[in-house]
Amino acid sequence: MEKMRRWRMVGGALYFALQGVAVGLWWFWMVRVPSVRVYFRTSRLSEAGLMDFAWPDLPLLMGGSWLCAWWLWRCSESVWTQRAVWVVVGVVLYPTLYVVGATFWTGGEGWAAAMAMGAASLGTCLAAWTVRSEGALFQVAPVRPVWVNMLRTFVQTCVFWGISLWMAPWLVCKAEAAWGISRFQTPAQAWLPWVLFAGVGVANVLTGQIMGRFGEGTPLPLETARILVIRGPYRVVRNPMALTGLFLGGMVGWALGSWGVLAMVALGGVFWHVFVRPIEEADLFERFGQPFADYRDSVRCWIPTWPPYPPSP
Repeated sequence: MEKMRRWRMVGGALYFALQGVAVGLWWFWMVRVPSVRVYFRTSRLSEAGLMDFAWPDLPLLMGGSWLCAWWLWRCSESVWTQRAVWVVVGVVLYPTLYVVGATFWTGGEGWAAAMAMGAASLGTCLAAWTVRSEGALFQVAPVRPVWVNMLRTFVQTCVFWGISLWMAPWLVCKAEAAWGISRFQTPAQAWLPWVLFAGVGVANVLTGQIMGRFGEGTPLPLETARILVIRGPYRVVRNPMALTGLFLGGMVGWALGSWGVLAMVALGGVFWHVFVRPIEEADLFERFGQPFADYRDSVRCWIPTWPPYPPSP
């Protein structure tokens, strides 16, 4: 466990170091290539107004990221290191909300800023989660009524759908239009993806509700299930929520005829499989031991297993 924790700190330090470099290079790009500024601002913001953001951005985001990287490398246990990390999270989230809101209200203007800051927010939040010095990465949900877990799971599903199945594809399509990337067309594209989306979407929602009902928790790592759930679709595939979520993203990409959205879905699947799945399954093995090991060894992650695994009590 100590070795894994150290690798998490090294990974977090590397992320923040690279984020600081990326911020510096981005502002260098803005100064040297003024023609690209139009993609990072709306018509309500002048170029001079955009460049004024460098004054808080360079010391707080670039400098703050480098400071976090240094402290995580040298003194990760320090309370000030953890505080600095979450300060940088706030530094990233504030402008993200600003640019996403501005892009939405102007019909897609400044799409590049929304995409860049959205990616930075996701990366910074994930890094802050992985470098927590106290407690396990996965926090077991407190004991509470079943309906509360199911409601919280439904709200989390709605947020996930809104960001990954609406906002992100919309921004990708704006980027493709700006770059002149044409959309592909296939037979039945106008209706078949949405029919499949509706069917699998119901399965995605119900899978989350099974987690909330029988697992006494939610899909979120900060309030994960208290009980190992092997019911319904979990009997044939290890993570049906991830599988159905990626399928829904693929159907959105097909309906829109967007190669970019399909690529985003594929990258999301690779990221989940390579980075998220090992951490999640290590936590499940630590908490549930041999019963989870038997389940993991018998049920595949992505391809349905038949016959289904025996259900949990």
